[in-house]
Amino acid sequence: MGLPNPDCARAVSISSRAELVYKSLRDDILRNRLRPGERLSEERIGRQLQVSRTPVREALKRLHAEGLVEITPHRGAVVRDPSGEDLAELCAVREVLEGLSGRLAAKAISSVELYTLEQLIEEMDRTIAGGNLDELIELNFEFHHTIWVASRNRYLVQQLRQLRQFIFRLQDSSLKYSARTKEAQEEHRALFQAIQAGDPDEAERLAREHFRKSEMVRIILWHRARYS
Repeated sequence: MGLPNPDCARAVSISSRAELVYKSLRDDILRNRLRPGERLSEERIGRQLQVSRTPVREALKRLHAEGLVEITPHRGAVVRDPSGEDLAELCAVREVLEGLSGRLAAKAISSVELYTLEQLIEEMDRTIAGGNLDELIELNFEFHHTIWVASRNRYLVQQLRQLRQFIFRLQDSSLKYSARTKEAQEEHRALFQAIQAGDPDEAERLAREHFRKSEMVRIILWHRARYS
């Protein structure tokens, strides 16, 4: 066995540190701990995360490729300020993928998952009656996440989780719009019934319709927040 190649070991070390920086910055951006327009100093980030500027630079390049960071010659790296067009494009993709998850879940869901969905609908009914919005948003996520998992497609689940993160960075849940709450709950109930009946066409149609309505509200709220 030959001696380890020091250049190779150094490359692996830089790569692992760049991954650490990337995940840390990405999480801070998606959770709005780093705000749009905020400058991302390589020196400051390196000092905070105790790494050199090389892995910081690599992480910023990845975030730039994902559309989360802008890099310009004079300003350097800044957190990108997303547009209404970004939100509309993300919502369009999510609508299609949510429809696919409903279709696949109608074919593959287990009895345990059906029971879970039924219980979540009952819990959401109680939460709506009690007016606990934060709990309702969490239950809503659990409901849709259960359908994602029931699709039996881990790549689809991964993409939907990422899309949700991106969209929530731009705009809070449409359930914060009171006129949408009861309507959305009726749509949840209809979607559950289609999946329970094993009707993939109806499940896909209802899932897409549900998210189309939700995202229309989301886009309206985004424009109100920006331009009112």
